[in-house]
Amino acid sequence: MRTKTTNYQAKNIVWKRTADPLYPFAAELEGERYVIRLNDFPDEHLYTLIVNGNEIVSFDDWSAKWTRPSKEKSASPAAPNKTLGAKRKQRLSSKVMR
Repeated sequence: MRTKTTNYQAKNIVWKRTADPLYPFAAELEGERYVIRLNDFPDEHLYTLIVNGNEIVSFDDWSAKWTRPSKEKSASPAAPNKTLGAKRKQRLSSKVMR
């Protein structure tokens, strides 16, 4: 029996940013959930494409058919608030100074 092979890197995929630094990009296409995972580079490939929870391919260079979002946009309202992080650091440093 022959299995269907899909060249995911040949598909036009528009990625969205997530709030998860380990899985920073996600997309929905043809009813499937696509996720990009960051790996332990340089010991491993930089990225891994995961489709519906299955690791598909690891790679270093993005497909020319894929569209990454700009850095300002996030797909999740739960994105970390950098202002709060800065305030925490400021409080910690002021405690150390006392």
